[in-house]
Amino acid sequence: MNIKRPLCLFVVSFILGILIVNAIGLNQFLIVSAVILLAITCLLKKLGNYKIIIFVSLTFVIAGGMFLYYAEYRYSGSFDQFYGKLVEMKGYVDSEVQNSKNSKSTFVFKTESVIYKNKTFKVNNSILVYVNNLTPEIGYRTKISFTGVVEKPKPATNPGGFNYRRYLASIGISGRIYLYEASDIHISGQKGGGYANRLGYVIKNKVIEIVSYSLDKNQAGLLEGMLIGYKDGLDENAFKAFSKAGLTHIMVASGMNVAFIILPFAFIFKKLRMSNLSANLITIFILVLFVFVTGFSASVVRAVIMGIIILVGRIIMREPDIYTSISAAALILLAINPYTLFDIGFQLSFGATLSLVMFYQQIKTFIDSKYIPGVISDTLAATLAAQLGVVPVTLYYFNNFSTFSILSNILVVPLVEVVTIIGFIMVFAGLLNINLAVIIGYINNTFLSFILFVTEVTSKIPFSLLKLPTPTFGMVLFYYLLLIYIFKARSYCKDKKYIKHITIAIVVSAIIISGVRALLPEPLEITFLDVGQGDSTFIRTAHGTKVLIDGGGRASNSKSEFDIGESVMIPYILDKGTKRVDIVIASHGHSDHTEGLETVLREMAVGTVILPETDGRGLEKINTICREKNISVIKCKQGDRIRLDNETIFEVLNPLPYKIDSFAQEDLNESSLVLKLVYRNIKVLFTGDSGIQSEQRMIKQGLDLTANVIKVGHHGSPGSSGQEYIKKVQPYYAIVSVGRNNFGHPSQFAIDTLEGNGAKLLRTDEKGAIILTSYGDGFNVKTMLP
Repeated sequence: MNIKRPLCLFVVSFILGILIVNAIGLNQFLIVSAVILLAITCLLKKLGNYKIIIFVSLTFVIAGGMFLYYAEYRYSGSFDQFYGKLVEMKGYVDSEVQNSKNSKSTFVFKTESVIYKNKTFKVNNSILVYVNNLTPEIGYRTKISFTGVVEKPKPATNPGGFNYRRYLASIGISGRIYLYEASDIHISGQKGGGYANRLGYVIKNKVIEIVSYSLDKNQAGLLEGMLIGYKDGLDENAFKAFSKAGLTHIMVASGMNVAFIILPFAFIFKKLRMSNLSANLITIFILVLFVFVTGFSASVVRAVIMGIIILVGRIIMREPDIYTSISAAALILLAINPYTLFDIGFQLSFGATLSLVMFYQQIKTFIDSKYIPGVISDTLAATLAAQLGVVPVTLYYFNNFSTFSILSNILVVPLVEVVTIIGFIMVFAGLLNINLAVIIGYINNTFLSFILFVTEVTSKIPFSLLKLPTPTFGMVLFYYLLLIYIFKARSYCKDKKYIKHITIAIVVSAIIISGVRALLPEPLEITFLDVGQGDSTFIRTAHGTKVLIDGGGRASNSKSEFDIGESVMIPYILDKGTKRVDIVIASHGHSDHTEGLETVLREMAVGTVILPETDGRGLEKINTICREKNISVIKCKQGDRIRLDNETIFEVLNPLPYKIDSFAQEDLNESSLVLKLVYRNIKVLFTGDSGIQSEQRMIKQGLDLTANVIKVGHHGSPGSSGQEYIKKVQPYYAIVSVGRNNFGHPSQFAIDTLEGNGAKLLRTDEKGAIILTSYGDGFNVKTMLP
């Protein structure tokens, strides 16, 4: 059997193997593979000419799965016995030291040996080291040792959250360690080698030095990103502006830079009358060096591999196929580290490249007109083609859609080539004379200023950046199949009758899938989110009402700049496929419950806000936002009932009316809303930060406290979850929303009380988000961490 591009099929098979092992694990993967192999062996005669290609494809599937399994062992498994333990580590610094403004330094440490319980283990892993006030003597390849506790990176702890473990694995990192001072590190010498990295760092720093000296600060930061992918020169506001304008792709080194390197050198070597072999080998060396300069950026590595394939083709006098070149680049990267598949940069880079190759020409043909200048139609076609390929990826990961990206790209992209070429000329001139670089910089400064001006103006246009819900996997798959059908399948179908039949089949399939999904009954879903030392619960009733109770946040005395609302709450809600929350509830006025709600109220559509009937302490910001956005606010007290849908209600058990509630007047925790959710035959008790005082009062009042599940009060503090109270509740599951803290939460008292009364304890600091689903009788429990 003759296949035109076999490598494309094999790389898809390799990716499939990675995805299968990631989804079901190695053991199940091997069983499935063995069954398929057996089936193919039995059908050998019937397969005919297809048997070779099927065998090779299956081999690549198995190889992909095994490569991922090996990578998992390499980056985590071989280090498992040391995570969370005090160990002495010996090795060397394997990266440049990154220094931040607050005197904190970060570097990659390559372990050579680990000493644990007086035993020495040979371990070849990389970890991230964070340290304060690092001395200049410690730099790349410095041999050092230190004692500390290595943290195992966490995967995503909330649905749709950032998988930090997978991200670190994609760049070859196994863990991280925090050291208080540089004095904790002992220097033992300097390790040789690493010459390519050293040269790359020298060139990068020289480029930054010349560019920074020759241009204004913002212009220099932009050009550094465009030339070598260095992003520290631009501040956070600039990044946000480029994101809103849909221009983030110009801020990073990419395939365009590789082309700007190959073409000038090809011209120079031709003028020097160098042999084909010598010219291409030197160019390959320069490209490899550029990879080291840019820090192995995924887009640069992909482009360099493709460039090398093209140059090797020139050496052997053969023109490579573009799809085969892309496949070869992907296969090499994934063979080196299969976790690269899950890297966002890898997906965006290959998605945009494939989309350009597949769709550019047809879009260009469609929009070509004598009234549109060629440079505009080229830019427009390239922008549309690239955007078509990456829109689902950007929506899936970032929930962002830039509405004015086409306009900003038409204005800016034609200048990128000019700016980049002048930038390279400026750097080479700076090596000879820095004043010459400054003169050339005056020219480039004009173009860079225009790019920054366009970015700022388009980013400030109302609705320039839309926050959209996360598309489902089915939606993404349908989108890509539709694109392939529109741009490719139709061109291969000569008979219009077949085009009509395929179109009808696609539309009918979409309607059937949507209809079946709409008819299937939905369960009640309650997600206790991991928000660290805080509280947040998202409820979706069986009939679709969406309720958010508390939103996590920082303690009132915290100096952290982490925005729980922007980083956790908004992404999670968008990942649920919605931009609207029907009911937002603040249990009481402490910031570790309300801070995330403030962001939700500002950024999303909210139907109603429910607050406890108190004097409003701690809830001032929420009330202000509600007034500004005209959101209705309801204050609740004991005896009230909140109907969520025809089958689901909240019974309000606390607080009492504020004027007669002495506990609530003295202590915000005792003013917490205590809500009992009732749905068919199941009950869930939400307690806020209420303590033993409120618990005793509810018992004395004879309230029905029984519940299948209790959200444990005040993060499991010793001042909550009294013995008598828990006996009245009789919970089967006890959920503790807790993070790293200095209060000893959850207390041993609370743990003993809950477990002593038969409750199964589930903690968000150990299990991540805890998801309960129910059709009205019992619960199905799922946790983000095993």
